[in-house]
Amino acid sequence: MSAVAILSCQPNSHPFRERHISLHEPVKIGRSVARARPANNNGIFDCKVLSRNHAMLWYENGTFYLQDTKSSNGTFINNQRLCKGGEESSPREAYSGDHIQFGVDVMENNRRGEKITHGCIIATITLFHPDGREAKNIYTDGNFTNTVTPGFTIQSQELYQLAQYLQEALHREKMLEQKFSTLQQLLNNTQESSEDGWQALIDEDRLLSRLEVLENQLHTYSKNHSEDALRQEVVTLQEEKLQYETTAKESLRRVLQEKLEAVRKLSDLERSLHNTEEECTHLKDMCEKSQEELQQLAEKYQDQLKEVSNIQGQLQDAENSHLEEREKFDKEKTDLMEKIEDLMKEESILSAKMEALQSDNDIAREEIASLKEKLESMKEPNNHEKDLDEKTDDDETEDKNTDEKKLFNSDTSDETSKIIPTSLKDLDPEESENKLKELHYEIEKYKAKMEDSETRLKESGDKVEQLQKDLEIAQLDTRQYVAKISSLEEKLKLSDLHMNQMMENTMSDLKMQLKESHKQADGSNTLIKSLQ
Repeated sequence: MSAVAILSCQPNSHPFRERHISLHEPVKIGRSVARARPANNNGIFDCKVLSRNHAMLWYENGTFYLQDTKSSNGTFINNQRLCKGGEESSPREAYSGDHIQFGVDVMENNRRGEKITHGCIIATITLFHPDGREAKNIYTDGNFTNTVTPGFTIQSQELYQLAQYLQEALHREKMLEQKFSTLQQLLNNTQESSEDGWQALIDEDRLLSRLEVLENQLHTYSKNHSEDALRQEVVTLQEEKLQYETTAKESLRRVLQEKLEAVRKLSDLERSLHNTEEECTHLKDMCEKSQEELQQLAEKYQDQLKEVSNIQGQLQDAENSHLEEREKFDKEKTDLMEKIEDLMKEESILSAKMEALQSDNDIAREEIASLKEKLESMKEPNNHEKDLDEKTDDDETEDKNTDEKKLFNSDTSDETSKIIPTSLKDLDPEESENKLKELHYEIEKYKAKMEDSETRLKESGDKVEQLQKDLEIAQLDTRQYVAKISSLEEKLKLSDLHMNQMMENTMSDLKMQLKESHKQADGSNTLIKSLQ
């Protein structure tokens, strides 16, 4: 036993019989041609809007699939088109109770210039597994399954569906205009026929009365009566004549009143017809305006979507550049901090060296001053022995100074070797000061670079915030456009309902008034017959 699909015709569809299709192999859906003819067990339809190979329906691994095979007018599941025209769609799952539509309604002109609408195939599909179970959708509760989740964006399928609704409204409006024209022509014909009938009845009444008068005169002339009898007969004839004239006048008055009433009702009907035509034209203008506004809103919506996509791209680029600048800034900052630390260390080393050299200079000056004092004190008591022992004293002092200097130099060299590295021991104070100045200049330069990078980082952050604001504004505009489109759809639906209700009311009024006019005509005919 194979899976079965049942296609049931909908009221707004091109008429066809219910189809029971067995899905033991993929079934083709298409238009009838020479060899492929419609039957109760296949997917061939006698419909002009379908393609020869329109769609494909099959059953595989417990699932029913429907696929559009490059049809011209498209395939729809629950008012959702599977793909664009001339393209092959991907297989779409189908469930029992889905509304399937093959093609769209197409209007064309015939040889007489009249517009003919070719309907599409709209059916409700019922699917059964090989074991007899119905293939229902377990994820939805209603009949329409694959519905679009609401949001502030509008799909192209919704715009296409709205255009289809507008086309159907225009078609209904044209059909109503044709009905109005036929009704107006029928009213004109009825009025002309009623006038002709009344005129014929009046002429017939005149002829009958004339014949009756002549018959009475003939009957009177044929009799031989006396003068008194003749006078009595004349009196009776005059009385009958007066009675007949009064009854004729009363009947004519009633007939004229009825005719005036019919003319008044006919004028009211023409006035109501004129009002309905004006309202139809107004509704048509409103429909065209709403269609134009809808087209403009759709264009603005597409432009807004493009602008939003551009802004998102710019925002992404700005964020990427911001991240790159941030990484570059962090890297430069770490490098600058390392350089600053190295320079600070070098500065501390140079300052320590300068202090050591300064202390060495101070100690050397103090020792020289003390040596000078000792020499002066030694010169005063030994002036007389100066000439003799000058040579020996000089030698001793020189030996002593050399010994003290050696000791002092050894001590200071030990202390400075502990503080100052070997690469900076040979520098002079002036060179160390120049080196410190260069280090300060480089530190200031690195600080300026850091401030510049921070300002650039702030500017990039401001740009990102501005782009985010622009994106929010664009999203608000898109929401407003979506609200306008929904309001236009509601207005179109309300105008359509109002127009249908108005047409039903006018048709019922026209039918009632025609019935009343027929009743009045029948009553007048019976009255005329009774008078005759």
